[in-house]
Amino acid sequence: MFRRLNREVWVVTAADTDRRGGLLATYVSQASLDPAAPMVLIGIAANHFTRDLIDASQGFAVHLLCPDQTDVALNFAIGSGRDRDKLANLSVRRGATGAPLLRECLAWMECRVGGAYDAGDRIYYWADVTDGQALSEDAPLCEHELMAAASEEQLQALRANLAHDIQVQRPMIEAWRRRAGS
Repeated sequence: MFRRLNREVWVVTAADTDRRGGLLATYVSQASLDPAAPMVLIGIAANHFTRDLIDASQGFAVHLLCPDQTDVALNFAIGSGRDRDKLANLSVRRGATGAPLLRECLAWMECRVGGAYDAGDRIYYWADVTDGQALSEDAPLCEHELMAAASEEQLQALRANLAHDIQVQRPMIEAWRRRAGS
């Protein structure tokens, strides 16, 4: 059933002092109906470098990409920010929270963490939107289009990342379920 969904892909960025990074996320959601006090809810895998940056800085930015930015999306989807600076070849500026803001994207929001919940393999962050801008009226890049644009080599790298994450995260969710009494 989930494969039928065609969710937007989001780039989540964060920074702490001289460390910066980002990842491709599919769980980003509006968390408030009040346009005067917008909030975002994101789910980040507990083992990701960007999670460390969010925890340290208590801030992050979320970005929607244009449909022709599959190369940017794949840059954030493949590999770890512990191994390379995923922002190195992109035009960015530093936001008020310190989070890197992509200058070229469909839209962005900068956020300040208000609360977090550890669900084992994911940390869910509720955050106030402190700034944002829509740079285009286009529809955002979504999962199906991203996967269709990826080369066979990129698809293999994505599958390898997924297999690694499942291996690392499965014990985390099992431990959380035991703690939660499931």
